[in-house]
Amino acid sequence: MTPANGIHKVTHCIFDNDGTLMDTEKQYEQAVGNILRPYGEKYIFELKMRCMGLPGNLSSRLLVRELKLPVEEVKFEQMFNAEVHRLMGNVSLLPGVQDLLLHLHHHRVPMAIATSGTRKVFCHKARPHSDLLPAFHHIVCGDDPALKRGKPAPDIFLLAASRFKPKPPPDCCLVFEDSPLGLQAGLAAGMQVVMTPDLRVPEEKTKGATLVLRSMEQFQPELFGLPPFDNCAKFTFG
Repeated sequence: MTPANGIHKVTHCIFDNDGTLMDTEKQYEQAVGNILRPYGEKYIFELKMRCMGLPGNLSSRLLVRELKLPVEEVKFEQMFNAEVHRLMGNVSLLPGVQDLLLHLHHHRVPMAIATSGTRKVFCHKARPHSDLLPAFHHIVCGDDPALKRGKPAPDIFLLAASRFKPKPPPDCCLVFEDSPLGLQAGLAAGMQVVMTPDLRVPEEKTKGATLVLRSMEQFQPELFGLPPFDNCAKFTFG
């Protein structure tokens, strides 16, 4: 656990989804790899880091242009969406996620999800975890009509914050992210960021994070003025 200086109290939490709440990054890596294989290309991690957190259309554009693939960007995105749908039918939550969400919900901490994925893709992935969705006040997806720019612009986190009632100031919101682009977006929004990066992410790509954790299991809510863990992890919905 690597803390930064200046940790202060928050009242609201905003979570990225892929690689933060849901264990989907391996499936995304496989989906892109499956598409690239016929072209003789590999989805190396350096390239993946540049795609993590981007909306699907922008990551498709990046891959097609960077690898000079003989396919239209729109067609690549369609193939990507089809592979994702095939592979994402039964994704798991990452370690520590369920306990943290139930804990914060039990203590009435307002929460939201801000994901670059489309609403359709999110709903498909979230189906096995539908019992947890009531814990969130709202969910902002990458195809939200009110969203103008994707990560690393701060728009998605500012939009998520604006939909709480009442709207909190940015510095009262705590962002949970796994990607360097998401980290940049959270910081640009004026929010503190807890980062749970892939172990392959270079340390310099985590600079600026308020806290860097190997797993959500390490998170200590009391560091941010939130209620400490108790026995409410046994609580379930429904």
